Amino acid sequence: MIVTTKYGKLEGVTERGCTVYKGVPYAKPPVGALRWRKPQPPEPWEGVRRADHFGAKSVQFGNPRDTFYKKEFYSNPEFEVPAGEDCLYLNIWAPEQPPENKLPVAVYVHGGAFMGGAGSNLPFVCDALVKTGLVVVTINYRLGALGFLCHPLLGVPGENAAGGNLGLWDMLAAVRWVRENISAFGGDPDCVSVFGQSAGAMSLQALAVAPQSRGLWQRMALQSGGGYRNPLGEYRSIEAAEVFGDDLLEALGQPREAWKEDPEARAAAVKALWETPESELLPALQKALGMAFQYHRGMPYVPVIDGELLRADGNALIEAGEALELPYLLGCNGDDLTAAKADPSPENSPMHRANVDYALRMKQPCYVYYFDRKLPGDGAGSFHSAELWYVFGSLDYCWRPLEDRDRKLSERMVACWSNFFKTGDPNGAGLPRWEPCTEKDARFAVLS
Repeated sequence: MIVTTKYGKLEGVTERGCTVYKGVPYAKPPVGALRWRKPQPPEPWEGVRRADHFGAKSVQFGNPRDTFYKKEFYSNPEFEVPAGEDCLYLNIWAPEQPPENKLPVAVYVHGGAFMGGAGSNLPFVCDALVKTGLVVVTINYRLGALGFLCHPLLGVPGENAAGGNLGLWDMLAAVRWVRENISAFGGDPDCVSVFGQSAGAMSLQALAVAPQSRGLWQRMALQSGGGYRNPLGEYRSIEAAEVFGDDLLEALGQPREAWKEDPEARAAAVKALWETPESELLPALQKALGMAFQYHRGMPYVPVIDGELLRADGNALIEAGEALELPYLLGCNGDDLTAAKADPSPENSPMHRANVDYALRMKQPCYVYYFDRKLPGDGAGSFHSAELWYVFGSLDYCWRPLEDRDRKLSERMVACWSNFFKTGDPNGAGLPRWEPCTEKDARFAVLS
């Protein structure tokens, strides 16, 4: 099917009863003079662009902690794509036949510790959600230093003075592209939800207190990464972030902090950051990442309090009531990263408590879940990201010996998430009642 966007015509491919448009550019490639710049609108194209393969993912590097997830999500070569700086692409899953009425839209932001992942990864096969009456979009965004490094030498006067949070700006650009073009795919630009997992949820929660997000979406689902004072979350100061930029300068052969006092050293450092060819930049990025893990605390690259997008610590802004006032669905897993392994019950999960605390601070309805299905096949239990197979209804791609109960649970979760994206309420006919979490009754749904 051929559709016409603001930038040109696209031809998708038919898969699993949907029309899928893969590798759609939502911004100019962030390369060359655009490397450390906010995303720019894409260039229009002539003729029909064949959207039949996923675009490249952002630059990322493996590490030993990927071993479990390599088997879980990266063992199918059909979904593997190259990595590079030119990565600002999204994928659209739409009904095979044009709908009579515009459908609600759900935009997914992947996780990966701000350092890995892509919108094309398993298990983000979206046909089950689409068949409930949605248009679903998955996105790429800049990762690692390219997406979250914040350093004075990366600032662009009048545009991004602090130089950073580019991955968050990418997400905003992707949603703006969706609102601008999604009607061509059968979607309703005035009924957009965003959902994300892990770093994707943390990013969206950061954007929920950013004034630039207001009016862009109507509902949010935060999976294993949201919550008030979420133990995984961090909002780094500009001063604390600077050292990670100095790591990269050192990896590029520039003396640490010399740029502060010596104009020639400053000019050389700027040239290295902006003009080093990608083939030489990649090993420097990898070296800087290793230095960050060796010498510094916590995740190397996280949202930074830049004074523009994030004006203060996100938790302080939540306390001040500045989070977007809209319906939320949020939760975590029984064996999530911060679970108490001796007794991984909701009461002993810092992530679950953070979700409830967030819900109790919101004015709009918040629906909290606790996913506790112990997946068969090994002893990993209800591990971090285990719920993704169920939310997307992509169990056919999972290597595990799943049972009938898994398919029924997935059908229920697909229905709940779909209902939420449509109305702000996960409840529907044939589903167990799910009450919102309130100060009088801090209820949550156990999904197992």
